[in-house]
Amino acid sequence: MAFFDRFRVELGKYDDGVHDVGEPAGEAQLQARTLPPGLGDFYRSWNGARLFADTIVIAPIGEAAWLDGGGVRIGEWPEGALELGGDGRVRSRDEEGAIVVGSTLEKFLAAVMAREGLLVERDGEFKDVFDEDDVAPKVREKQTRAALKADPDAAAWHLEAAERAFDDGDDAAAEAALARAVALDENAAAAWALFGALQRRSGRLAAAAASFARAAAATAEGAPAVRAERAAEAARAAGEAADATTRAAQAEVARAADAGAVGRWIAEAKERLADGDRDGALNRATLAAAVSPAEAEPIVREARVRAKLKTI
Repeated sequence: MAFFDRFRVELGKYDDGVHDVGEPAGEAQLQARTLPPGLGDFYRSWNGARLFADTIVIAPIGEAAWLDGGGVRIGEWPEGALELGGDGRVRSRDEEGAIVVGSTLEKFLAAVMAREGLLVERDGEFKDVFDEDDVAPKVREKQTRAALKADPDAAAWHLEAAERAFDDGDDAAAEAALARAVALDENAAAAWALFGALQRRSGRLAAAAASFARAAAATAEGAPAVRAERAAEAARAAGEAADATTRAAQAEVARAADAGAVGRWIAEAKERLADGDRDGALNRATLAAAVSPAEAEPIVREARVRAKLKTI
C-alpha cells in the first residue's frame, strides 16, 4: 500500500495498546458513499483508529457523519471535532468555529504523531516534559516546529507559532505567521482576531478593523459572545480610524450577535475599576462604547479619569 507510509512507520514505534487501529473496511462500505480525498485510502487500510489511548480518534466508516458540502465528520481530538472537507483538508471545529489542521488527512496524521510523540514514550507513558500540570514551553515549541515540518500548509500550526511569538513580544514573527495562517485558511477566525490585535497595537487601525470584522464573520453563530466581541473590536478600531460607516456596521453586527454584550462589558469595566485595574476597565468600557456610545459614556469617562490619575 503506497498511502500513509509515514503513519505506518509511526504506529510501529509503539507497544501494543498505545494505538488501536481497525481492520480494513469492506469495499461495499467504501462504494456506498462518496468519500473526500484521502479518506477511502485510509479506510482501505484501517476502519478507524484510536491513537495515544484515545487522544485522537478517527471513527470507523459506519460511525462517520456526512456533512453538507461533501465533508465528513471523521472523529475528534482534544481541540474539538475533526472534519475532512470535500477539498481534502482536515479541520478542527469547536464552538467558536473551525481551522485547517491538515492540508491532507495523511499530513494531519503525520503532524499529530510527531507532536504527541514528543510527549509519549513507546509504552504509552508520558515523558518528563511537564512543568507542574502543563507541557513545558520548550516542548510546546518543539511540537509546533514538528507540526510545521510535517505539514507546513496547515493554518493551525502557523497560528500556534504566532501565539507563541505574540506572548514573547516578537510582533514581527507573530505577524508573519498570522499572514501565512490566513492565507492558508481565510476562515481562521482566531488568526484574524490576533492579527487585528497586532495591527491595532501598531496603529494600523483600518487594517485592524478589517481583520476583526473577518474574525467576527468567521466565528460560529453558536458562539454569540465571541462573535459580538470581535465585531465590537472591529467597531472600536474603525472608530479610532474615523471610519464612521464601518464602525456603525460592525456595532450592528455585535448587537445582533449578543444583545446583552454591552451591559456585560460595562459591568466588567466597573468590576475592574473596583479591583484597581484601570487599564482593563478602560479597555472594556471603550469596547462597550464602540457599540453603544451613549450607554457606555459614563463608565468610559470614569475609567479615563482613573487612568489619568494613575499616571500623575
